Amino acid sequence: MKISNIKFGIQVEDIDYHSIDDAVTVRNFIGTKRIVVVKNPTPVPAKDLLTFYQNIGDVVAQEKEVVGSGVDGLHEFVRVKRNGLFTGAEDGELEWHCAGMNRNGAEDIVAIYMNKPGVDGGDTYFSDTQTAYEDLDEETKEKIDGLKSKIVNYPEKMLVGDTFYKNVFANEQTFKAFKDIDGIAAHTKQTSRKNLVTTHPLNNKKGLHYPWSVIRGFAGIDKRESHDLYYKLKNHTLNDKYVYKHVWDQYDICLSDQHHSLHRRDAYDGDRELWRSGIWYRSENVTV
Repeated sequence: MKISNIKFGIQVEDIDYHSIDDAVTVRNFIGTKRIVVVKNPTPVPAKDLLTFYQNIGDVVAQEKEVVGSGVDGLHEFVRVKRNGLFTGAEDGELEWHCAGMNRNGAEDIVAIYMNKPGVDGGDTYFSDTQTAYEDLDEETKEKIDGLKSKIVNYPEKMLVGDTFYKNVFANEQTFKAFKDIDGIAAHTKQTSRKNLVTTHPLNNKKGLHYPWSVIRGFAGIDKRESHDLYYKLKNHTLNDKYVYKHVWDQYDICLSDQHHSLHRRDAYDGDRELWRSGIWYRSENVTV
């Protein structure tokens, strides 16, 4: 396995998809570097991808009711494309987000495999909000440690034109069928409060859990102070230092941390298709 640096992440080549050692190395890099890109010169069969992911952690199989679920009969993969899961805006753009940004309990890693690139556009951006937190001044760190974000929830009933559904779940059936590794429907785990600063389960370092698109302020501070802090953190985390832009080649895999990282997608043209999987750490893999 060849390893090289890409900004704050790692790029891997010549990976053995059946090697436990390779999978463990990649898992640890995700925890410490936020993003791992795997380059592949030829297609990777879905069954080999699944073996690799299962050596990293536990992979949920989605219900058939989830739009796009099932690649070669394997429901651990969900096709991400137009009119499917994470379809995005009309032009394909998808705002900054992470798994479980408005719920308790969610995948630790999102793995996306580029089955078919679009004609143009569709670059994906990943952020490093662990380093962004570490770079904050001590006064700000002291202020935000223990602070809780006020979180917007998805409504139980789909509304016409509701962008929550249109950009993420496509339809109400998918919204209600999408589940976590415990088999519980994800939408039932929504919460109105989440910790702004969290400790990463792999490296025990603090970082920002800051999915700002669903945050509407902070509990315990006044509106003006909350407004100022919101934009201070948003502008800080979107600084170029903390953002990696990935220009896709066909058969690339991007595995991204969901604790201290967000990702977004540019608009695109063409029939673009990714395969998305959610991976959970097993308890024996977590060391603190």
